[in-house]
Amino acid sequence: MFTKTIRKKHHEIVVERLRKLMVDKDLDALITCSTESFTYINTVPSVFLHESGVSSLAMIVIPRKGDVFGICNDFEKSTLQQEGLVENWYDYPMWIYIDNQFAEKGQETNEKERTEFYEVNSSALVLEDRLKAANLDKSKIGLEFMWLQVPVWESLQNTFPKATFIDAEDIYIKSRAVKTEYEIECLRHSATTQEDILFQTMPEVRIGMSHAEILSLLKSRSVAATGIDYIRFMFLSIGPHFAPSLNPYDAVVKPGDILKFDGGLVTRGYNSDAARTFIAGQPSPDQKRVNEALVKGQLVALDMMRPGSIPKDVFQKAMKIANENGLPDYHRGHVGHSIGLARTVEEPPFLSGVNEDPMVPGNVFCVEMPYYAHGFGSIMHEDMVVITEYGRELLTTRERTLHPIGD
Repeated sequence: MFTKTIRKKHHEIVVERLRKLMVDKDLDALITCSTESFTYINTVPSVFLHESGVSSLAMIVIPRKGDVFGICNDFEKSTLQQEGLVENWYDYPMWIYIDNQFAEKGQETNEKERTEFYEVNSSALVLEDRLKAANLDKSKIGLEFMWLQVPVWESLQNTFPKATFIDAEDIYIKSRAVKTEYEIECLRHSATTQEDILFQTMPEVRIGMSHAEILSLLKSRSVAATGIDYIRFMFLSIGPHFAPSLNPYDAVVKPGDILKFDGGLVTRGYNSDAARTFIAGQPSPDQKRVNEALVKGQLVALDMMRPGSIPKDVFQKAMKIANENGLPDYHRGHVGHSIGLARTVEEPPFLSGVNEDPMVPGNVFCVEMPYYAHGFGSIMHEDMVVITEYGRELLTTRERTLHPIGD
């Protein structure tokens, strides 16, 4: 499904993009600080970086000229070497002992002094050696300041007193806004798998079922699905309780309840983010009115998604339609966002009232017009859309209606 050939092409495209953007900022090198950027370049994440978020545990260095290289601990080095796309890796010792007695010739590693726990200095010393070897220790280097912890930042400043560090977060944002074939395939898989599981599970819901029971069904099927690594988030609201919760809460399905599902499954780091809404029985006049207004606005937005469309225009038109069709006071900061690797799920560019950057092929957006009201609950139909050369491709295809359940 996600062959090394398609991943290699992605890696080459990404490195070329980043280098072109580095020229615009007059940078000599980029050093990744986030697990998103690390995975974006390598296609295989560092387990330690991903799980901890500590920016110095693993990093990739992209010089403006010369070979890309990575730094990681010796325990996970073989996985990153064998499965990832960065060819050159340099390691530092963790606290984990690795025995050599069964190693094949060429596999042996020299056992190094081990610390009780990870220290920032462990990877900083390796980085120092490699940057000096590449004549980059006194250069202008781009970092993702948002993901730097204070001890890591202090270590970099002390280790490289003659280097200039620049915030390069915007470089990754610009590069990741246009998805490669590999990225779109990951997003397509996560989106279609999520939708299939949702519409397999929700027809089984009955009056009296608990919030915990429904979530358990959805989660168990999600983690068992082929190609799904894990669940990024899974929000299910029942009745008037619309606020998101990480844990099941005390609620059971009652006649007339709205059930709104909004979730994200992960394929090779790439999130889905899609939503549909269900109704236990028949909808009330107010439930119908709200849903019809939202759907009319959303369909207009979806129809406008194509190369050259301006996000600001999409936002204004969608809001206008919803306001004129039953929700005169409805307002939002945006009606959609890009989607990809971000653990925060929503990432730029946004379908907002201020974004005037034209859509281009390779953009992937989540189009959404959710509604939340005290004493009412929530209605939401969120779609994932790929901007193609000739128009758009919907990754989510189920009808945007209040799907009946509980019979």
